Amino acid sequence: MKLILRPSSEEWLLFGCIFIAISLFILTAEIIRKYFRGSPEITRKVVHIATGILIFFAPQLFTSGIPALLLAMSFIIINYAAIRFGVLRGIHGTHRVSYGTVYYPVAFLLLVLLFWDSYPVILSISILILALGDAAAAIVGENLSHPHLYYLTSDKKSIEGSVAMLITTSVVVFMSLRYFDIRQSVNEVFMISVATAIFVAAWEAISSKGFDNLTVPLSAAFMLHYLIVPMQHHLPYQLYGGLFLGIAVASISLYFQFLTKSGSVAVMILATIIFGIGGWNWTIPILTFFISSSLLSRYGKNKKVKYNLMFEKSDKRDEGQVAANGGVAGLLILLWYIYPENIQIYFMYAASIASATADTWATEIGTLLATQPRSIVTLKKVEPGTSGGISFWGTIGGIAGAVLISASALMVNGERATSSIFIKIVLAGVAGSFVDSIIGATLQSQYQTENGKITEKAMYEGVPTRLIRGFRLINNDVINWICVFSGAAVMMLLLSM
Repeated sequence: MKLILRPSSEEWLLFGCIFIAISLFILTAEIIRKYFRGSPEITRKVVHIATGILIFFAPQLFTSGIPALLLAMSFIIINYAAIRFGVLRGIHGTHRVSYGTVYYPVAFLLLVLLFWDSYPVILSISILILALGDAAAAIVGENLSHPHLYYLTSDKKSIEGSVAMLITTSVVVFMSLRYFDIRQSVNEVFMISVATAIFVAAWEAISSKGFDNLTVPLSAAFMLHYLIVPMQHHLPYQLYGGLFLGIAVASISLYFQFLTKSGSVAVMILATIIFGIGGWNWTIPILTFFISSSLLSRYGKNKKVKYNLMFEKSDKRDEGQVAANGGVAGLLILLWYIYPENIQIYFMYAASIASATADTWATEIGTLLATQPRSIVTLKKVEPGTSGGISFWGTIGGIAGAVLISASALMVNGERATSSIFIKIVLAGVAGSFVDSIIGATLQSQYQTENGKITEKAMYEGVPTRLIRGFRLINNDVINWICVFSGAAVMMLLLSM
């Protein structure tokens, strides 16, 4: 393996030169900021670009991957220490709290581990996208007098900056693939460039607090690996179809107000990954969950208005809710992407979606029918909508949701549609929803308003609420992550029996 091959003396010398060069970039940025009153944002981006260009050539300069690993780990430590001790503001002193300068070398470290031996071209292009594309978005967005701003997360973005990111990424991918002489036609290279740019720009738009320094290169690496590496289960036009489907579902959902803007972008990303990798077999179950749960959330909306105080979020799902309900499914299909012969991963995937559906249906039907729930822990009566409360009709609704997902999963996998697998998916889904209720009744944060009302909201009508139970960090999204993960874990146990 070249990754752990012993470096030559020439490579060690080159490593030292590159380390010194990057250090000089950083020190120069700090001097310009401190003594010449240079903009921290501009100096940071100059370092960002210069470092990325150096890294772009790293696989061509080194045979061994050890210098690259040491370079990444060194600057993870240096940049983290600089942030913690408030120094070197020329590279990380922005208007927001950000660990972006730490995520940058972390991304490089991961790309080295993944692609140094197999496809170093992907490493080079992904880092150059981060260096030029992300910088273009920031420079354009921050230097226009009247940019069109939008907020998908806590970070301010601009339409002009996102367009600059998309165009720059397209050009970087196109020119890099031609530079490395990838055996693709010009039309294929163009399609790869545009698809990668759209996917990466979506990740950049939805990332906050410097996290795009991690999501941008890794999302680019995924697209490039799928589209330029020839493997039996790599179907480029299926991935293009996933991107189109994702945009369509996101647009329709936004129009009907099933999702917020951030939720729509998150769904587009998730749909691209799931359909692109797995096709309809993997898409049907999660699409069934999304459509049925969205319609159920909207049905009887007027009757459920009185519970709005109880719930942390509305029926319009944001990016946090999309990730909480579909994030485990996304991670599982990426695992299957690596191990495509392991069918058990699909059943765990179906169980995670069955858990999300069971939990959503139980809550929606329980509150819609206004049945008196009881705490799953104490069995005492609680107010409808209370976390950890369960009711007869809510439980029946949860089981029905798990049955629907199990049926949809096995319907598109006819050769594996056994009664045993069907029951196991249902059991795992219901088990996940019960774990959700147990954690919700014990650890989830619960607050009290000034007039004594119980709520999941840390802030109500602009006034902070008082924590009376649970932990602040364990909110509804965290509970949903636990729910779907539990469903997948229970399914893994059932399959081993």
